[in-house]
Amino acid sequence: MAALPLLLTAGGVLAPAALAGPASALENLGIASEASPYLLTVGGGLAGLLLGLLLRRRPPAPLAPRPTPGESHSAPPAPWRDFVELSADWPWETDATMRFVAIPDAPTAPSIAPADAPGRTWEEVIIPELPTDFAIAHRDTLSRHGPIAVTLTRRSATGEVRYLEIRGRPVFDASGRFQGYRGIGREVTDRARLSADLERNEERIHALIAYSTDGYWEQDANLHYTAITASSGHLADLAAEDAIGARRWELPGESPDEAPWAEHITQLKQIEPFSNLVFCRQDRNGRAVWLSESGIPVFDQRGVFAGYCGTTRNITDKVMARDRLQRDEALFRALFENLPINAGRISTDERWLQLNESLSGFLGQTPGALVGTPIDAVMTPEDAAAGKTLRARCLAGEIDRFSREVRYHGAGDSTLWCRESVRLIPGNDDVAPSFAIVIEDISAIRDTLDDRRTGEERYRQLFDLSPEATLVCIDGRIHLSNAASRRLFAADEQHPLEGVELLSLVHPDDRAMEAARLEQFGANPQQTALAPLPLRYLRLDGEPINAEATGVRMHFDGRPAVLYALRDVARWLSAEQVLRESRAMYRDVVESVNEILFQTDADGRVTFLNRAWRHTTGFDGRLTIGQNLLDFVADEDRGRVDQHLRGIREGFDEISQFEFRLRTHSAGPRWVEATIRPLRDTYDHVVGSSGTLDDITTRKKAEQSQHDLNRELEARVRVRTAELEASNRELEAFSYSVSHDLRAPLRAIDGFAQIVAEDYAPRLDETGREYLQRIRVATQKMARLIDDLIDLARLTRQAMKREQVNLSQIVEQILSELRQEDPDRLIEIHVEPRLIAAADRALIRVALENLLRNAWKFTSRREVAQIRFHAEMRDRQIVYCVSDNGAGFDMSFASKLFLPFHRLHGISEFAGTGIGLATVQRVIQRHEGRVWAQSVPDEGASFFFTLSH
Repeated sequence: MAALPLLLTAGGVLAPAALAGPASALENLGIASEASPYLLTVGGGLAGLLLGLLLRRRPPAPLAPRPTPGESHSAPPAPWRDFVELSADWPWETDATMRFVAIPDAPTAPSIAPADAPGRTWEEVIIPELPTDFAIAHRDTLSRHGPIAVTLTRRSATGEVRYLEIRGRPVFDASGRFQGYRGIGREVTDRARLSADLERNEERIHALIAYSTDGYWEQDANLHYTAITASSGHLADLAAEDAIGARRWELPGESPDEAPWAEHITQLKQIEPFSNLVFCRQDRNGRAVWLSESGIPVFDQRGVFAGYCGTTRNITDKVMARDRLQRDEALFRALFENLPINAGRISTDERWLQLNESLSGFLGQTPGALVGTPIDAVMTPEDAAAGKTLRARCLAGEIDRFSREVRYHGAGDSTLWCRESVRLIPGNDDVAPSFAIVIEDISAIRDTLDDRRTGEERYRQLFDLSPEATLVCIDGRIHLSNAASRRLFAADEQHPLEGVELLSLVHPDDRAMEAARLEQFGANPQQTALAPLPLRYLRLDGEPINAEATGVRMHFDGRPAVLYALRDVARWLSAEQVLRESRAMYRDVVESVNEILFQTDADGRVTFLNRAWRHTTGFDGRLTIGQNLLDFVADEDRGRVDQHLRGIREGFDEISQFEFRLRTHSAGPRWVEATIRPLRDTYDHVVGSSGTLDDITTRKKAEQSQHDLNRELEARVRVRTAELEASNRELEAFSYSVSHDLRAPLRAIDGFAQIVAEDYAPRLDETGREYLQRIRVATQKMARLIDDLIDLARLTRQAMKREQVNLSQIVEQILSELRQEDPDRLIEIHVEPRLIAAADRALIRVALENLLRNAWKFTSRREVAQIRFHAEMRDRQIVYCVSDNGAGFDMSFASKLFLPFHRLHGISEFAGTGIGLATVQRVIQRHEGRVWAQSVPDEGASFFFTLSH
C-alpha cells in the first residue's frame, strides 16, 4: 500500500502515452476505444501504466478482410492461413440456419473450442453457456443479423477456468440475402485475468482515494484544474467542482499579487515541483479551511509539459491548534508577567532563568539584572544551603515539589520572611529541566501569628488566674478548667477535671433540675446566657459545696460550647443570712398572694415568678425562669399580648390592662387579667416589665352564663337582622340583574352604531359621523358604569376570609404595576414597612388599589408627585393612611365623597366613573372599620381607614 501514491502519480504521467496506441489494439483486448478516457480518469495512473505495458508487449493482430458477396470460402489466402496456424484462434462459420459448418483446411481448433460444433446449431452450442438475461439480448442481435461478440467460461481437462471470446459478422450474397455468420474464437484467459486484476486495482485505488486524508488533483498546461477528488481527504465541503477550469490563485478571495501566490507563480513558471503550499479557502458555510498542496510537473510522451498533478491536505486542525498554542503561549506569558504573586523560574545550577515584574519588584531589582545570577545571593546562607539540598532531592526523583519558610533580601535592604513553593519542571530532549518558584511575603502573617500567640497566652493566663471557677464544656463534658475550678473541686494531675461529665459534679438532689435547665438552654438558640442559680455540688473527694452557677454560649476549637462559671458562695452565706431572713418575710407575703407576680427583662424573658404561677399553670417556676413570657400565652392571643408588652417596653404606655388566655401544664388554657407596668433602673431607663396575672376563669364562666341568658334576645335580633339582610340581598340582586340586563341593549346600540359608521360613513356628513361617535362614547361609558355597579354589588356578596395580611407588600405591588403602566411619571413614594392587619386579602387589595389609583390620577398634573402609605396610633387604634400632593378637594363636599357616581372633579379634568371610593367604603365597612378623608384644594388629600381586629 505504501507504493500506491507513487503509482498514482507516475501512472498519471505515463497513462497518455500508454493509451496512444491504435484503437484496433484496444479492441483486440476487448476494450472499446471510447473507454480509454475512463481508464485514465477512474482507473488512475496504475491502470494506464499496466494497460500500456500490455499493449507494448503484445502486437496487434490484423483483421481478416471482409469477403465480397459471392466470394468462395474454399481456401483462405496463404497469409491468412499462416496467421491462423500460428495463432491460437478458432475460425468458425455458420449457414443461414445458424448451424456450424466445417471449414476446409482449417487448423486444428484449440482445446478450449467446442469440439463437436460442426453440424450443430448456434442455439445448441453457444446459447446454453450464456447468462439468461444476456442470452435474450443476444438472440435479438442474431435476429437483426448484427455483429456478435460473446465470452464463454470454459474449463480445461485439468479443471482450470479459461475464457473463450467469440466474435463474428454476418455474411450476405450479392443480392443481399443472409448467408450466415463468419468469425473467430480466441482464448482471452490472460486478458480476462488482467482485466480482473485491473478492476481490483481500480477498486483499491478508489478506496485509497475515498479513505485517504489527502485529496488528488490535476492541472493542464495552463495550470487550470482539470480534476479534483474533493470527495476524499475530508474536502467534500469545499465545492471542488466550482474550481474546475480555474487556477489556484483565481479562486474566490485570492489575488495573484499577494502572498503566497506571487512566489508560487514564479516557481510554477519554472516548471518545478512544489510542496507544502499553504493557503486558505472558504467552505460552503463560509468557514475558513486551511489547505496544504504539493505537486509535480507532468510531461507527455514527447517530453512536452502537460500540467501538474499532486495532493491536497486539510490542515485546518493543525493551523487552529498552532494558533491556539500561540495564543495560549501569549496568554501564559501575559499571565506570568502580570501575576499579582511573585513567580519565577530557576535552572538546575541554581541561577535565575525568568522572573515576573512582581518578583523582581519584590527583590528590588530589574529582571535583566537578576537573570543569570545565583539565587543564593537573595537569601540568607543557611536558607540557601537548605534549598540546594531540597532541589537536589527533586533532581534525584525523591520528591517533585517542596514548600518552606525562608528569609529573602527584599527591596531597600530589608529581610522578609517568605513562604517559598518550588516544583520541578521535567525536561526533554530539547529543553533542560528547571524549577518553578513562587515566593509569598508572610512577614505580616508571622507578625499577626506572633501577636495572636501572645494574645492567646495573655487570655489563657487571664482565664487560668481568674478568681472565679470557670469551665469550658462541650457536649456536657469538661474540656478546659482554670486553677480556681481545680481548687474548688479538689482536682489534681491524678484526678483532672478534663473529660469529666459536668452533671456528675452536681449534687444528686439538684442534678435533675440542672439537667433540665441545661437541656432547655441547649434547645433554645435565642437564649444566650444561663441565669445565676445557686446549686449544691460534690467535689472529687466527695465533700459537698455550695456554688452559684451561670453560663454563656461560645465557640471553642470551632465547636459550640458553654462557658460555665461557678462562684463559691460559702463566704457570703453568713453575710447574706440576715438579708435572707429579711427577704423571707417579703417572700412569704409574695408567695401567699393568689395572683401571679412576675418580672421580665428587656427581651421579655421571665426573671421572677411567685408560687401562684405553679398553682395556676402547673409549670415549675424555677424552670420557667429565663423563658419568654409569650411562650406561655395561647396561640390565639400571642400577637395581641406582644403588642401590649412592646408598648410597655418601648415607653408608649405606663400601664396596660388586658385579658388573655394562659397555657397550663395539663388543664387547658385559663383566662387571666394582666396589669403590667414598665420596670425601670436607677437611670429611669426601661429594663423590662413587672405586673400581676389574676386568674379570672371563674368570672369568664359567669360571663358565659350571662351570655346564655341573653341568647334568646340575640336570636330575635338575628332574625330581624336576617330579614334586613334578605331585603338588602334582594335589592342588590335586583341591581345586579338590572345591570346585566342593560348590557345587551347597550352592546346592540354600540354594535349597530359601529356598523353604520363603517358601512355608511361615505353617505353621512361630518355632523352625522360626530353624532355616531357620541352614541358610541356614551354607550361605552354606560357599559363601564354597569361594570362598576356589578363589581360594587359583588363586594357585598363575596365571602370574607380574614388572615394576617402584609398591607405594605400589597401597596408596593400595586405601585409597581402603576409604574409599569406609566413609566415616565416622576413620583416620590414612601411605604412604611411591615404593616400587618387581619383582613380579607382580595377585598383589602381592591380598596388599596382604588385609593392608590386615585392618588396616582389626581397627582398627574404635579411635576414631582408624592404618594405615601403609613399608619399611626389614634385612641389606641391603628389608623392607616394613603396621602398625596394632588389636586385635593373642598371639605364642604366630603359628605358626598363616598356616594356612588358622585364626583368632585369634572370628567374633563380627571377620568373615572365615581364608583372607586364607594367601593372602598363597602370594603372597609365589611371589615367593621370606617373610612374618612381630609384635604385642602390644590394641596393634596389624605384618606384614613381602620380595620377591626
